[in-house]
Amino acid sequence: MAIESKMNRVPIGRTTPPSVSKKGTGWLWVGIILLVLLVLGGWYYLSTRQTDPIGETIISTGEYQAVFLDNGQVYFGKLERSRSEFYTLTDVFYLQSGVAVEQTTSLALTKLGSEAHGPEDKMQVNKEHILFIEDMKDDSKVVQAIQQYKSSKK
Repeated sequence: MAIESKMNRVPIGRTTPPSVSKKGTGWLWVGIILLVLLVLGGWYYLSTRQTDPIGETIISTGEYQAVFLDNGQVYFGKLERSRSEFYTLTDVFYLQSGVAVEQTTSLALTKLGSEAHGPEDKMQVNKEHILFIEDMKDDSKVVQAIQQYKSSKK
């Protein structure tokens, strides 16, 4: 042991060299871990943030809107905003094309719910698939056809 203790001594006239503090490296690792967590949290927030493609559009409540989807389908109804990734469309109609015998294309307005699978008259539309919406005038042919449909059902 005597030899060992002499080996650990510093030469005369010199002070002990500053040793690297383990306490200091511990704080360094805590800082690195916090920085990594902050970066991962920011990435997660940006990747899961809901985007609203029609967020700036003002939806007139109580009126009919035409909702144009990215698959080419157009639905007519009363659109309501929600905070989720879906909008609710009620009193829903859509155009159904058919080819007559003379090969002329005709369009018919169809009420949602009259299909074979019998859906409710309400749709949840994914915001990401909406290209644009339009408020419809009371004198448009579609609104007039909707009003005529409703008056014939009373």
